[in-house]
Amino acid sequence: MTRVLLLLLLLAGCGEAPRDQVLTLAVEPQTFTHIIDARGQLEPAQAQTVSVPGGLRGPQSLSWVAENFTPVIKGQVVARLDGQRQQLDASLAQFEIDKLALDGQLQQGRDQVQLNEILSGRQVTGEERELAERFHSDDPRVYSRIEIIDNMRNRDYLDAKLGYLDWDEGEQRNRSQAEQQLIELKQQGHLSKVQTATQNLKQMEVVAPADGLFVLVNGFQGRPAISGDMVWSGMAIGTIPDVSRMEARLWVLESEAAGLKVGLPVELHLDAYPDRLLRGKVSRVEALAKPKDNNSPVNYFAFNVELEQTDTQVMFPGREVTARVRVGHQEQVFSIPNQALFQKEGQAWVYLKQGRRFVKQPVTPGDRSLNRSVIVSGLNAGDVIALAKPAEVAL
Repeated sequence: MTRVLLLLLLLAGCGEAPRDQVLTLAVEPQTFTHIIDARGQLEPAQAQTVSVPGGLRGPQSLSWVAENFTPVIKGQVVARLDGQRQQLDASLAQFEIDKLALDGQLQQGRDQVQLNEILSGRQVTGEERELAERFHSDDPRVYSRIEIIDNMRNRDYLDAKLGYLDWDEGEQRNRSQAEQQLIELKQQGHLSKVQTATQNLKQMEVVAPADGLFVLVNGFQGRPAISGDMVWSGMAIGTIPDVSRMEARLWVLESEAAGLKVGLPVELHLDAYPDRLLRGKVSRVEALAKPKDNNSPVNYFAFNVELEQTDTQVMFPGREVTARVRVGHQEQVFSIPNQALFQKEGQAWVYLKQGRRFVKQPVTPGDRSLNRSVIVSGLNAGDVIALAKPAEVAL
């Protein structure tokens, strides 16, 4: 019986526990540090671009490219383009030119036949007109009136026919000339293709603009160019970097980039040498956040870091690095977790504990990091605030 009573008392005690308990935090002055973590790789601060010759016309196929980090000298071939397509284009265009030349000769022969027919008809008609004129007589003693009228009509018909044949001769000559001009115009178009292909064939090699290390760069595919890729005039396929001075190219998530700006100090570590500390400062920040990969929906802010020094023994282009950007540092300030700060329509507040209840306390927020916010005014040392929105009931 005693055990049953004790159990009932314990159950009754649990039922009286508060149903709306809220985690709280006592506010005290502390150090606030805003750090942005980023990843990236080393890049040369200066580099000469190795690009496809600028005089090429149309897309070209890459047949060979030198391996990444190949030592080269100025003028050395680092990539070759496939000239088979250009040779085929030139051959096809020359075939069309020769074909049009034969077409021109055949057309000229057909036009001459038609012109000869017109000239022959004109000669016959002229002779008939001459005979009609020679034997024409309007003497009613020789011919009847009907015969005289028929002779006059025949002469007028021959005159009209001669006029038509003269006109047809001129039109035929004009048609023949126009057809030959059209053939020549088509030949000029194909000749232009031959010249373009011939000029392209002279630029099928990509050479290094300087001595150094040939480093491939990512193209629009998101990777370095390889054999079989299509390239265009002026397209960069690599660089000849100045490895004596390196910088870091870093990326940070768009949601974590608050406060990132030029001039902020940065600490970096090489993935290959995690114990080696590098220092620098932010030298450039991209204006817009963009995906690192074409198929990724996640946006990043890219920024460059100018390094204080370069150790050429271990710092090479493309080496991965991790970095910490010091955005802000304040001593003896009130900072609270971001989930404890509520904002709406320009107003900011926290839920301050007073007795057994929480009240809405307006505050003025300051700097903000990924997980904490500085409170400039509205709180005092020792205040207890809720870490989540509490129910408005007694505790």
